[in-house]
Amino acid sequence: MQTKTVTLMVNKKTLDLIPKQMYIYRSCKIIEAVDDEQHYYYLFVYKDKAFNGVRARQVKLTSFLHKAIAKGLSFSGDHPLTLHVLTTHPSFRTISFNQLYKKLSLKYSPLETALILTLFDAFISTKQLSSLLKKTYYQYRRNGQMLMAYKVLNIYADYDPNDPFAHDMLSQLDFQNYQLKYANLEKLVHLDPVHMEQVCFDKLEEPSCHNLLIEYLAEQDRWLDEIAVRLAILGDSSSEAHQAALISLMKKHFTEEERLQLYKQLAYHPAVPDAFCTELMDGLLEEDQYEAVVDLLITRNLTPLPHQQQRIAECFCKVDLPVFPSLFDRLNDRLIALFPTDSQTLERIVIRCISAFFQDYELEKIKDWLKPFHQHGIHLPIEQKLNKMQLLQEDPEQQGALGELYLYFHQPEKSIDCFKWEMELKPEDPKPVQLLSKVYLSIGNKDEAEAYQQLYLQMQR
Repeated sequence: MQTKTVTLMVNKKTLDLIPKQMYIYRSCKIIEAVDDEQHYYYLFVYKDKAFNGVRARQVKLTSFLHKAIAKGLSFSGDHPLTLHVLTTHPSFRTISFNQLYKKLSLKYSPLETALILTLFDAFISTKQLSSLLKKTYYQYRRNGQMLMAYKVLNIYADYDPNDPFAHDMLSQLDFQNYQLKYANLEKLVHLDPVHMEQVCFDKLEEPSCHNLLIEYLAEQDRWLDEIAVRLAILGDSSSEAHQAALISLMKKHFTEEERLQLYKQLAYHPAVPDAFCTELMDGLLEEDQYEAVVDLLITRNLTPLPHQQQRIAECFCKVDLPVFPSLFDRLNDRLIALFPTDSQTLERIVIRCISAFFQDYELEKIKDWLKPFHQHGIHLPIEQKLNKMQLLQEDPEQQGALGELYLYFHQPEKSIDCFKWEMELKPEDPKPVQLLSKVYLSIGNKDEAEAYQQLYLQMQR
């Protein structure tokens, strides 16, 4: 997948940034990106609206940005979720606190304006933010909007837990009724969804919290956030319904290429249960991702579903040969587990494996690789060729026959050495000369092929 850039406008200057990471925390997505001088920038998206992009020389401890990096759901710069956000928001602007405040005030309530500005507390002075929060609180209180005033105090206490103002106000008798209501998270979905989301997000490990949050995100059609949360809690304890919902969301909202990238990343995640990986296998098989299927099946001890078995065999028979050597140590045991009674399929796959192994392993090592098959009562016909090769290696008179066996295993370089030896040993025999011409032609060396072809024709006269 190509590296995607994101544009940031700073004082009429355009910067092309490379995304490094995305953090999803509560209602906010933060893109961490760098310029060509490795300066760091943070681009903020609140819910699905892009706001400000800010350069950061350091991250202020206890700030919202610091919490997002430390506690948020993290995705790489090339993760499909990150790329989807960047496709939706390809450009950002850097604007001042005053400009941002004016912009927000035109579109959002005083409560949400204050909330959004606390997301930038790493870049706005404490005095300015505290002043705004107090002003907003008193505005609602004077108007008799006690619930709204209480919501502002909760935002204030979350923004700065060490400021006594919010805690002193929250402890007043006027707000006791709300304290009881806020103890019930389910009621907060309608009473104060912002606070509910904050609490649930910080306690994702608790089923009651992540289930409530997922339900809320689904109702709000914040599907990308829902996918992120579902990915975060995916593990052996997640239900089949949860896994099915995640797959359904990915199919609904992502292209085939995006889904494929997600499947690949999920499949190798240690927390992802094998049963879910087996479902993901369908996605890889549908896209004819031979290498990904083979690598996944060898890396994890998955048991394929019956309808996948034939397609999996095709993957092993069609994947590029260079895939096999790196899987050498586990490949034999996994093939036995995957195809324990299908000797014909095993024979086809093992022939391809052996052909690949010759690039990195000696014949004796390859023969040892077949021993686990013997332990399971499996004796493949291809072993006869290997046994014959072992005998021929010791016989200088039979290098031509050995070369032909190397050709059978697609080893042109090794066969060339054998045929040249045979040619020197039997200078009157045209067969090794003819074979050398064919082998050189097969590897694209037309000059050598033509030279040996001419020599062969001369020998035929």
